[in-house]
Amino acid sequence: YHGWNVQEMDTVIKGYELQVCPKSEPLTEFFSEGQEVVLSCNSDLTESDRVVWYRQTSLVDDVILDTKYKLANFPKDLDDRINVPNPPSFLVLSKLSLADSGEYWCAVFYKEVCVSVTKTDLYIWEPFGINSMFYKVYSSLMGCALLGMVCVVITVNLKTRRRDLASLKTRRTAAQTEKERSSRVEEEGEEVEKRREERDVTENYFDFLKECTCA
Repeated sequence: YHGWNVQEMDTVIKGYELQVCPKSEPLTEFFSEGQEVVLSCNSDLTESDRVVWYRQTSLVDDVILDTKYKLANFPKDLDDRINVPNPPSFLVLSKLSLADSGEYWCAVFYKEVCVSVTKTDLYIWEPFGINSMFYKVYSSLMGCALLGMVCVVITVNLKTRRRDLASLKTRRTAAQTEKERSSRVEEEGEEVEKRREERDVTENYFDFLKECTCA
């Protein structure tokens, strides 16, 4: 889907189109401030093919070139920075800046049917900037390291909690065992005391009988 503006003489024509194109893997190009870059259109073009060059950056979202409209003008910011052959199988963009970073498409139409599309992701080369590959790799590594640290902390906490629960269970078991042992000792003491009392009663009874017999 894209919109386009065409200026013919004093008339500006605005339009919108919805097209379905074959899917393709994107290309990646890097540039430094002030340099130029060549964006390729991966297709065997003929003069009868319709070619649409389209871009989407942080600042603009527009059509660079549409061969269907022979009098179409380039976007003003590209007036003196673009070179296009005929047929437009590639674009040469010069005097590049950060504002040119974005996505560029070349769509080829045959009889108004999209037969191929080439997407190029254009990035400014900043060795240590926020848009640099170094920063992206560093961010990914730091993210993985942080995730690893979180996993380690969670694992340590789980192990510590399990150990504390096991220790608490052991202490409770020991306390229960000690309580049972004390209760058993107490019961044994009561049994011994009961037997002693029974023995004393029996001995007193026999002593009483003996005294009665002697009398």
